[in-house]
Amino acid sequence: MGTPSGTETGTMARFVILGVDVGAFFRQVLEELKPLPDRWGGTKRMVLACLLVWVVVLTFRNPMGDLGVFMVFIFLQRNKMMTRFVAVLVILALILSSIWILGIAYFSWNISWLRILLWGCMFWINYYLMSRLPKVSVVFMLPISFGAIFCFNFDQDPNPNVLISQLGWVWCAIGLTIMGSFLVEYFFGAPSALDLLRAEVRRTLDHAETHCLERTEGRLSPLTLGVNVGVAQDQAKMLQKFGGLTPLQRENCTRIISAVGAIDQLAFEGDLSVPPSATECADWLLVASHLDRLRKRLLHGEEWHRAQIADGEVFDTHSFGNARLGEAMQELLDAEACLDAKGDRRGLSSKTTPEEHIVVERKDFTDAEFATRATAATMACYMFASMTDWSGIHTCMITCAVSAMNNVDSQVFKQRLRIIGASIGGLMGFLAMFLIPHMDNLTGVLLIMALGTGISAWICMGRVKYSYIGIQMGLAFVMLVAQDPHATTEFTVIRDRLVGILVGLFAMRYAFIWWTPKYIRKLEYSPAPRLSPI
Repeated sequence: MGTPSGTETGTMARFVILGVDVGAFFRQVLEELKPLPDRWGGTKRMVLACLLVWVVVLTFRNPMGDLGVFMVFIFLQRNKMMTRFVAVLVILALILSSIWILGIAYFSWNISWLRILLWGCMFWINYYLMSRLPKVSVVFMLPISFGAIFCFNFDQDPNPNVLISQLGWVWCAIGLTIMGSFLVEYFFGAPSALDLLRAEVRRTLDHAETHCLERTEGRLSPLTLGVNVGVAQDQAKMLQKFGGLTPLQRENCTRIISAVGAIDQLAFEGDLSVPPSATECADWLLVASHLDRLRKRLLHGEEWHRAQIADGEVFDTHSFGNARLGEAMQELLDAEACLDAKGDRRGLSSKTTPEEHIVVERKDFTDAEFATRATAATMACYMFASMTDWSGIHTCMITCAVSAMNNVDSQVFKQRLRIIGASIGGLMGFLAMFLIPHMDNLTGVLLIMALGTGISAWICMGRVKYSYIGIQMGLAFVMLVAQDPHATTEFTVIRDRLVGILVGLFAMRYAFIWWTPKYIRKLEYSPAPRLSPI
């Protein structure tokens, strides 16, 4: 039974059902469905790349074909810069994986206990490096994931020719995915990181201006979603790391976006049901007009701005009735003054941006203890699958690898996203298996593949916080439909994959939470690294 709560005038009643705030849930759903720059374009490129790779896989009957198809969800990022960066990381990870797999096979060919020991050492070293170097954790995560697959294959058929053949097919699948992803980006115009940053800044200014005007007219609804300045700040930070922006340019961009975000947040404060006074209307109207001029300045360039100054259209000194709004506007003006400095540090204010205060993500365990716990969970999954002779649940070890994070709150959040995404993707694959046997030609199968990957790609290209659900949906759907170099119609694949994920989640939960917990719960999770997408 839902119980409304909240007593402030003008605020929307909160309905809580079984401890879940229904209003907050639907607001989050609306946030995820909001249009983003190039969301449709990114979805289209992912679908086309998946279809291109799968057609080639079906033609040449690559036994690792599903790997090539679902790796599209890892390679194709939001812009060309990140796509190439992830491709380099995956190639490095595949080289490292090949060295580990061939080395372990060479030294423990017919010695089972030594092979198990070496696998455990490999897992421990890679987990340790994942915790030590979290920004490139994918380089050490993939060797664990590939090792999880090859250790079962090696136990079943310890043949060197089969092992080398499988590694060769993996390299072919990865190479095909890289080529397909780059071709799709080339022909269908993937945006650059700078283009996405500009689009996000313009979108932020436009929405903030709209909210100010609605506040002026008394039409601003508490259901309206405010701007998310974190997206533009993250893009500016990434561009600086790759040399696309100078530190001064990134600082100017961050300060402007932060000031606009503060103004937008102030627009939603107070009782929105009460019509604003004449003084408040004048304040918000002035702010909206200034945001409009700032957007046009960034869009049309400095020549347009100088023409406006020559015509006398500049921001006049104004005394705001809301002191906090006045401070936010002054910060925005100071940040805009930096645009006129043209690289001169004297044009900068003495204030620092929030991004300059780097907060190191808290670790709940030492690197060695984290590696030990994660390795114990992974090896427990390996022993369980081996003793039950159930190699189809090898996803239990992959689940340990992809969800291992040295922050338990982040780890639990990522595990929830994985099981949610895998369940939805498995349901889509389950429904697809009813349709595939009735298809008379390849066109129908490709349409089913396009529909499933399209839904997954749409969520994947959404907000970064929950985009991991879309990735897991795409992986689960592709692994079910394209398990073999032909369309799959066996329902046991769904069972094995879901059981493997549940076993892996249970093992990780026991290793990090139920067995001698040593961490402090936080109210907010720390976001998972974007470069750990599988």
